[in-house]
Amino acid sequence: MGLLGDSFTLYRREIYIFRSKLRTNIIRSIMFPLILILLLGNIGNVVSNVNTYVVNYANNPASVQFINQLTTQSTLSISGIVPQAQAMAALANNTVSLVIVILPTFPDTGQSPSVEVYYSNSQINQIGTALPFVGSIADKFGAQVYSGGQSLYQQSPPASLSIAVPTTGTTSSYKDFLVGGIIIMVAMFGSVFGGGMTIITDRQLGNLKAFLATPINKSAIIVSKLLAGTTFAVINGAVAVVIGLLDGAGIAMGVIGIPWIFLFIVMVALGFSGVTTILASRISRIDVYTIAAQSVTLPLWFLSGAFFPTTSLPSWIYPLSVINPMTYAADGVRDVMLSGYFPANSMELDLGVMLVFIVFGIVLSFKLFKGTIE
Repeated sequence: MGLLGDSFTLYRREIYIFRSKLRTNIIRSIMFPLILILLLGNIGNVVSNVNTYVVNYANNPASVQFINQLTTQSTLSISGIVPQAQAMAALANNTVSLVIVILPTFPDTGQSPSVEVYYSNSQINQIGTALPFVGSIADKFGAQVYSGGQSLYQQSPPASLSIAVPTTGTTSSYKDFLVGGIIIMVAMFGSVFGGGMTIITDRQLGNLKAFLATPINKSAIIVSKLLAGTTFAVINGAVAVVIGLLDGAGIAMGVIGIPWIFLFIVMVALGFSGVTTILASRISRIDVYTIAAQSVTLPLWFLSGAFFPTTSLPSWIYPLSVINPMTYAADGVRDVMLSGYFPANSMELDLGVMLVFIVFGIVLSFKLFKGTIE
């Protein structure tokens, strides 16, 4: 039937096997993201009295009303209205967790931002409620909240201070930040238990020898395993998306952001299906494969910033996150969920790194796996 026909036939076999254990597979797909999102997703939502400094360049009645509105709930504890140099120094020393800068143009009802929000990456879990609260109050005045870069006024933040404006978005929470990372993480683990695992079980049961004895294109075996692993990973990722949305996470880009999220899920699934095929081509026991796969995926998961920004990693380990493909997949999903847009050159970088990762995984998996069956 040719490569495509043979691949489709073997792929259908993988799907039939998946369906024969549908209940177990669905439970496994649901429980992992459900537990993580429910247990960790509300960490940032229970914090109150976030210690805050305000810098008021506008000093007009509207800015005074804005500050008064910020004190109407227990979300923020405004310690003072101070010069920006003092506020940034306090932020660098962790004396305060948040700095709100009201620009001279406040309230600017046009496209220009008139409020800046700064916090240290080390404080991300402490301001999960504060950012959406500040954004909601600014909306009442028709003000735009600045969403990137360093301050436009007076002294810039100290070089030693890692500033994020805002990593979790002014209209989002730590839950949105967490769900973005979990979606990619779950897709990665779905590929681990997909095609690679079935290669080993087929080898142990003798099915692989049977395939080699049949008049089919041998490359179809690899293609079917890659497609199967990708399918299982996409299913897991889709479940994580649904659970996250049902638990209150948002997508700043709206409905148009969903295809972008699934694009990154598919790319992660394809890349790691290739990696797991590489491992399965050299390992003959499931227990050894599981240990090897987790030894590869767990460090990548940790270094991707699934639970916290990569910039909060120790300086000696941060460079590893830069070469981690998971980091770029998670960043791409978070741009969609938190910012609602792709910053300049971000989309090209994220997609470019993932394409290189996919090509590497697939090409090497073909080379190594074919060497074991020829």
